[in-house]
Amino acid sequence: MDTRLSFYPGCLVLQRIPEYEAATRAVLRALGIELEIVQRATCCGSPAAESFTADWIYLSAYNLALVERMGHGTVVTVCGGCTNALTRASHALRDPAVQAEANRRLEPLGLSVTGQVKVRHLVRLLTEREDDLRERIVRQLSIRVALTNPCQVFRPGDVMDFDDPQEPQALRRLVEMTGAKVVEYGGEDECCGATLYLADQALSLAAGRRKLEAVQEADILLHGCGNCQLLLRRFQRLIIRDEPGLRKQALLLPQLIGLALGLPENELGLREGAWR
Repeated sequence: MDTRLSFYPGCLVLQRIPEYEAATRAVLRALGIELEIVQRATCCGSPAAESFTADWIYLSAYNLALVERMGHGTVVTVCGGCTNALTRASHALRDPAVQAEANRRLEPLGLSVTGQVKVRHLVRLLTEREDDLRERIVRQLSIRVALTNPCQVFRPGDVMDFDDPQEPQALRRLVEMTGAKVVEYGGEDECCGATLYLADQALSLAAGRRKLEAVQEADILLHGCGNCQLLLRRFQRLIIRDEPGLRKQALLLPQLIGLALGLPENELGLREGAWR
């Protein structure tokens, strides 16, 4: 397996959730994988997909072309929206007409794209290296965890081609590997509300509140997507301002995995003991 992969963290992670990048790098480094960030990358196109223009696909094609120029066959992602956009673009580039138009636009930049790059969200990458990960775990975590599945990593199923798109189990398996107990609450596969925020803030916060109300038996709410973490951790104060008792600690998947690997908390973007 490749030990050096391209890394497309996406604008949300780079600008607002740097601990996601830090924890991802730390965990993959423990597995012998080094990440090389995609330089001069642009927006993945997800915010514009089917909302403003069909040309969003050429933003993703540009980013995939950068990965191809790096000589890597796989690009690692951590955001559900980025994963979805890049994968859908790669899928669309199988059409010779779409690929030809993409390359016409890329030619002035000295780039070209074939669409052969594999897009691997962290959940999928760790699932594919599950045996190696299991062998390296040194600590069992005695905590109760409620999951929020990153919906855009699995849907639409015919394009994403990973796990059961309606009832995915990959994230659960990774969490259980750490010794954590998964708390069932019935909303694991429901939208967290983050992607609604720009269009309807009240509806977005209501969706987030519904999830927080449902996970009160858990110690930690766990996310595998930056959008989920942004709403349910960074914006949690807006959701619970009239009921602070709903506050819930939220961790990212690589932070939980990193703890089970015995990595220092500061390398995972955690304050010492804050997750307990």
